[in-house]
Amino acid sequence: MFDNAWGWADSTLEPAWVPRVQTLGLPCGQYFDAVRAGADSAASAHEILGSHSGPVLANSDTRTWFFLLEPGAVAPGSWEVRGSRLLRPGTIISVPPAFITTGRDVRWVVLPGRGTTRPDDLRAALDGRTPPPPAPHRRDRRTTSLPIR
Repeated sequence: MFDNAWGWADSTLEPAWVPRVQTLGLPCGQYFDAVRAGADSAASAHEILGSHSGPVLANSDTRTWFFLLEPGAVAPGSWEVRGSRLLRPGTIISVPPAFITTGRDVRWVVLPGRGTTRPDDLRAALDGRTPPPPAPHRRDRRTTSLPIR
C-alpha cells in the first residue's frame, strides 16, 4: 500500500517526517526523493497533474519548486527531463510545517497526504504533456492542491 518511509498514521494524513513547529532541512532519499524545477515550468506541470500531484514545495525567493516522490521511485541517472533535476540522495532540502502554505520562503503548494506523484506522470507534465489516466481499478487518494501564490 504505502511505503513505510512516508510514516502514514491511521489518524492523520500527515507523514511523521513533516516538521510540527519550524522548517527543517531533511535529506533526500531518506523520507522522499525530490525533483527540482524552475517555478514557471513547475507551475505548468502542477496544473497538468491536477489531482494526480503528490506533495510539492515551492520557494518564491529562489523561484524553484520541489516535487516529492517516494524514495527510490526513480533509478539514479535515469531522470532526463530538461529544466528539472532529480536531487541526489543526501541533498538537504528545507521542509516547512504543514501550516506554511503562503509566503516568499519555502512553503507547501500541495500538502503531503495519501499518495505521491508517479515519476512518469511528472516527466510527462514537465514536458507539457498530459499524463495518461490511472488504471480504472486503482484508486489513489491524492491531496488537495492549494492556490498558487
